[in-house]
Amino acid sequence: MQFNVKGITFNHDDLEKVELTEIKTETISHAHYFHMLSDTRAILILRAGDFVEPSFITKYLEKGMNSLHQLSIINKEDLLVYKQKWSQLKVAKTQILQMKVRDELIKKVSNDFWHSNEKSFLSFVIAAYEEFYQFEPLVLENFQEKSMIMYTRTLLTSSIATLVSLCNGIVDYKFIKDMYNTTFLLDYGMIAYDNFSYVMAQACEAERNRPGSGPDYLVKLKRSEREINLFKNHPELSYNIARDFEKDFTYPEVLDLILLHHEKCDGSGFPKGYSYSGISDTATLLMFCDYMIPFEEHIFSVGDGQRVLYDYFKDLSSNESKYLLPINKVLASWEGMMVWAKDINQKVVDECEEEVAS
Repeated sequence: MQFNVKGITFNHDDLEKVELTEIKTETISHAHYFHMLSDTRAILILRAGDFVEPSFITKYLEKGMNSLHQLSIINKEDLLVYKQKWSQLKVAKTQILQMKVRDELIKKVSNDFWHSNEKSFLSFVIAAYEEFYQFEPLVLENFQEKSMIMYTRTLLTSSIATLVSLCNGIVDYKFIKDMYNTTFLLDYGMIAYDNFSYVMAQACEAERNRPGSGPDYLVKLKRSEREINLFKNHPELSYNIARDFEKDFTYPEVLDLILLHHEKCDGSGFPKGYSYSGISDTATLLMFCDYMIPFEEHIFSVGDGQRVLYDYFKDLSSNESKYLLPINKVLASWEGMMVWAKDINQKVVDECEEEVAS
């Protein structure tokens, strides 16, 4: 029998029964977990990608629920490879070794998600989170509690930040870690002081589709001055919060990039109105991450990797308003590296076939 529970489609045979105590806590869930009321009715208890707090296990054990049914999303072997590659980059002593790891990582990402629609991006998300996330769980819990749109989007954008750094020749492990955590706080100012409303999400998506239109969207709907100001000032609000974590960053100046992620080429952005010449190349990497991922709740599923890495990129690169953003170089480097990885692999295959034939 086929089930469709809150946007998750699966067959009963896809499920595996697991003990509640086997579910790993203090990290991101690897699977969707259901309570089966009968052979025809399932209740979603925990989603793949959700942060699993220890209290989750305690809560359901106290209710007498000792097991759940698991719908696995990630590929455990892929997760292990990604974690190994990040560990290798961390200990690489020379730039040659760093570039070698970079190339191997990009090749795998390209094959897994750019050229294939069979795997979930969640494997990479978990590997990046477990490798780089440095804040107290409260930051992640805040996102999850206030807005699932912002929570899942933040997991995606911060993971994309590590990849776009590699695609642009950044192989310093500590700098990549700082880029991950800076991106994690990019929009934290929007949820730290209030719940993130549906209207605010729509304004953010309007801004993403056409830079500069977000505040106008809120004005058109006659939203309060407080809400409009929150939107306009969220880069500064996020930056001020991020400064509290400055001591945890190897390169604390990276936090300054938060202030620039809504500036535009022509100087009409916010909050400061900087133009192209005032926006660093590194700032454009965070811009790319922010404008690439939609403001919508992402349900992790097998095969979603291509949608995240390829489809969202193509949507951004074909956006008629992208000329307002100084991200053309980043778009070119991203696509160039993804295509290069496939070409290199094909070249190796061709050479092996020629060798066998001879």
